[in-house]
Amino acid sequence: MEYLTSSQLRRLLSRSVKYGLRGLPRVRIASQPAVSPRVSVIIATYNWSSVLRFAIRSILWQTEQNFEILVVGDGCTDDSESVVRSFGDARIRWHNLAANFGNQFAANNAGIAMARADYIAYLGHDDVWHPDHLKTLLSAAAGADFVSSLVEMIGPGHSNYRHISGYFPESGYDGKQGMSPSGLLHRRDVISRIGEWKDYRTIWRNPDVDLEYRAFEAGMRFVSTRELTVFKFNSTLRTNCYREKPCHEQAACTARLERSRWFMLWEAMRIAHLHIFKPPVRVPQIEPAPHPHTPGWNVTQYRKMRGLDD
Repeated sequence: MEYLTSSQLRRLLSRSVKYGLRGLPRVRIASQPAVSPRVSVIIATYNWSSVLRFAIRSILWQTEQNFEILVVGDGCTDDSESVVRSFGDARIRWHNLAANFGNQFAANNAGIAMARADYIAYLGHDDVWHPDHLKTLLSAAAGADFVSSLVEMIGPGHSNYRHISGYFPESGYDGKQGMSPSGLLHRRDVISRIGEWKDYRTIWRNPDVDLEYRAFEAGMRFVSTRELTVFKFNSTLRTNCYREKPCHEQAACTARLERSRWFMLWEAMRIAHLHIFKPPVRVPQIEPAPHPHTPGWNVTQYRKMRGLDD
């Protein structure tokens, strides 16, 4: 885990204070679809409906309400469709792929094909957005091809893992670090310029990192909001999570956001404590690839850790 610098921690703490001066989030349900959505939000999901409901909820409480939500199942066989339809919001569309592809690349490509907005945002089905997430992304999007928020990558309890991604070097994004899709927004037309998300079995980078690197190589402009607006509960750090299907962490995060004006300040203080004192980090590790550029290695190992493959 990379630790934040003292200046980054000071900035994170100072920026978190303003959120305490705002109202608590409120879910809003639309009876009509957006005529001309400003952003299309894609959620790729597979057979974990208990967390999916919290991801969708965190979109519906956004301060930016001009969106459509495209929930794409990767060959789901559970009650995910029922969960999606239970919200009764006309801006949400459900589409289930006929087969399971084992990774979000296929569902994301299907969502992009369905999208009507000029901007695409992604949300992992087990992640949660702060209410200002879309607003801050869109505010930074002028003249940019890709925008990333800061993302708090949260390990399981007592792991001491709280990594912050989305910071760029002073010289700008250099293509070396991946950005979590849950914190990412890009212009829809970048796909026609660099191609779709690639099948993980054909590339050695993770599909999200591959997409971002191809955009970097094509000379596209990346900007960061430098605002922490995504809470990511990394499934790769939670052994057998797709078998056990817990949702207590997402439920707790959602409840704290809905009930406490000072959630962001307390969260920043928790991050600062870990990044200053650096207690031992306890997270599972994957086996190294037999060759550095082995196609699909990381995704295959992640699937085993999540309990999707033996």
